[in-house]
Amino acid sequence: MSEETPPDSFEPVREEEDGLIEEAPRREKSAEFTVVAGAASEADLRDAMDPANQSLTEALRLSYRVLQLAILTLAVVFIFSGFETVRENRTGIRTLFGAIQGEGADAQISAGLQPFWPYPVGEIVTVPLKRTVSVEQSFWPNTRLLSLEEATANARTSTPLRPGPVGLGDGTLILEGGDLAHCRMTGEYSIDDAVSFLVRFTPEQGDEVVKLALEQAAIHTAATMTLARFIEGDEAILEIRRRAQDALNSLESGIRLVGISVTDRIPPLAVRRGVQTVQGARERAKIAVEVARRESTTILDDAAGAAALADLIALIGDYESALSGGDEAEAETVLARIGERFEAADIGGEAAKTMTEARAFRSMIEAGIGNDARRLASLVPAYEENPQQLVRQLWLDAYREVLAGPEVEVISAPPGLRGLALRMKSSMDITTRRRDASAERRRREAMQTGIDGNVWQLGSRQINIDKAGRRLNKDATGGYGREGAGE
Repeated sequence: MSEETPPDSFEPVREEEDGLIEEAPRREKSAEFTVVAGAASEADLRDAMDPANQSLTEALRLSYRVLQLAILTLAVVFIFSGFETVRENRTGIRTLFGAIQGEGADAQISAGLQPFWPYPVGEIVTVPLKRTVSVEQSFWPNTRLLSLEEATANARTSTPLRPGPVGLGDGTLILEGGDLAHCRMTGEYSIDDAVSFLVRFTPEQGDEVVKLALEQAAIHTAATMTLARFIEGDEAILEIRRRAQDALNSLESGIRLVGISVTDRIPPLAVRRGVQTVQGARERAKIAVEVARRESTTILDDAAGAAALADLIALIGDYESALSGGDEAEAETVLARIGERFEAADIGGEAAKTMTEARAFRSMIEAGIGNDARRLASLVPAYEENPQQLVRQLWLDAYREVLAGPEVEVISAPPGLRGLALRMKSSMDITTRRRDASAERRRREAMQTGIDGNVWQLGSRQINIDKAGRRLNKDATGGYGREGAGE
C-alpha cells in the first residue's frame, strides 16, 4: 500500500521576515486512499463521480431558484405592505424614519386607502376623529354602591365628606363662599389637527388630556359661582366648556371640544333634601304661574279674540295711565280709540258677540223710533199751519187703525136704548187671530230681552253726546256709571 498526493493539492505556506518561504504545517489527514492492483484508472473514477456532481449542481441550482422566488415574494409583500386603509372615523399622519411627512394641512391624511413607506422605513399613525370622555368620580361622593336617592336619604350633616383617591374618597368642588357641590359630566371632542396632536401626545393620551382639561375647568368655574348659579341654568356648563377649550388651545393640542353634558349637579347629600324641597316648591310655583297665564290668555281670547288681544291690552294700559295721571282729555281720546278698535273686523269672542247685539239693537231702534221720528218731522209743517185739524186727523186715523184691526169685533146697537145687555161669543177666526197676536207679542218681548241682556238702561248721567261712555275701576266695584249701589 502506498500513499499518493494529488498533483493539484494545495499546501499552505508562509513567508518569513527575511524573504525565505517556510512550509506551513499541515493538519493530519482525515482520509486515506489506496490503489490496489487491478483498480480502475483515475479517469474511470472521475466518470463515476460525475452523476454525484450533477446531482449536487442541480440541487444547488434549485435552491438558488427557490431563494430567488422567496426574495421576490418578500419584495412584493414589502412593497404592498406600504398601503393601509384609514377608516371613516379616523385621521392620521405619515412618517418617514420617524419624521412627519408634509406640512400644515397636507400632513394630515383622510379616510381611504393611503400609500406610505413600509415599516420600519415609514408608518401611518392614526387617531379617532371623535371620542367621548366621562368624568364620573372626580367630583362625585362615594355612595358605597348605593343609589343617589338612597345615599341622600342616609346622609347626615354630622358625617363629613372624606377626600381620598378617586373611587374611594368623596370628590367635591369648592364654590364661591366656601359652599360645596358635586357634579358628573361627559365631554365629546374631535381631533381637528392630527399633526399638532401627535407631535405632543400619543393616540392613547387623548382621553386623559381632555379629562384633565375638563377637571381643571370645572374647578376654576366652581370657584367663581355660588351654589344656586352652579346648579341652575346653563351658565356653569358654558363656562366649563370655554375654560377647557382655552386650556387645550394653550397646549396646541389640535383638540376641539364638540360638546359638554353635565349630567348631575347637586349640593352635598346632607343638604340635598332641603334643596329638593325648595326646588319642588319652585316647580309647583312655575306650574301654577303657567296655568294662570294660560287661563288668562284663554279668558282674554274669549273676551276679544287673539288677533286684537295685544292691541287692546296696550290701549287699556294707556287709558289707565291717563286716568291715573288725571289727564281727562287724553283718557277721552284713548277711550275713543278703544271703541274704534272694538269696531274692527278681527274682534272676536264676547266682544264680537256684544258688538253684534249692539248693532242689532241699534238697527231695531232705528227701524222703530227712527220711523216715528221721521214721521213726526214730516207732520211739523201741518201742525204749525192748523194744529187742531192735525190732532183731529191723527185721532181719527188712530181710531180707524184700531177698529180696522183683525182682532176687533164691532157691534152696532140701535140708538135710544137706556141699557143693553149683550151675551155674545167671538167667532173662531177672531179668537185665532187674538191668540196668534198674543204669541207674536211674547216672541218680540223675548227677543228684546235677549238683545238687552240684563235689560240695563242708560241713566241720564251716562248719556254723553260725542264723548266717551262708562268708566269702571279695575276691580269693577265703582267708577263713572257705578255710583252708589247700582248702575
